[in-house]
Amino acid sequence: MFKKLPLLLILITMNLFSQEWIQDKEQTRVSFKIKNFGLTVDGGFKTIDVNTNLDTKDLSNSYLNATIMVNSIFTGIEARDNHVLETDYFDALNHEKITLKSSKLTKDTNGNITLFAELSIKGITKKEEIPLEVFEDNSRLILKASMLINRKNFDIGNRSFILSNNVKIQVEYSATK
Repeated sequence: MFKKLPLLLILITMNLFSQEWIQDKEQTRVSFKIKNFGLTVDGGFKTIDVNTNLDTKDLSNSYLNATIMVNSIFTGIEARDNHVLETDYFDALNHEKITLKSSKLTKDTNGNITLFAELSIKGITKKEEIPLEVFEDNSRLILKASMLINRKNFDIGNRSFILSNNVKIQVEYSATK
């Protein structure tokens, strides 16, 4: 019995430190801003699932993956929401999800964390480098990220000449252990 005790302690310790964070769905948000005919359109998504085991002390085994349901988009105008779900934009019937899959997380000498990930929208995958703001204590994690993507890289609204190419994405993720 006592010979197995060190192995058991190692396994318990590994499990404690590699544990996934539990998403606070009420406090997790993905929003966007884009210019349309010179006016800024604000919107976001209601259904977001993030899985992470982020350990800021050891990023080597950390990951961050996310899934957004495209049909949960909201801009404040139902007709516009329905329009962007059509084929020319998100093609929600054929592409129900937007996914982000991490390949690695790094920390520079100043402690800044960068997420290297593959972003897939409408069946098109692009590599992204996303700087993260991380706020962590023993039981709570908040991640904030801001990024700019070109909608044309994902075949979204290519026929539109009045829609800006650049979309500003803001993410706030909140979780507990």
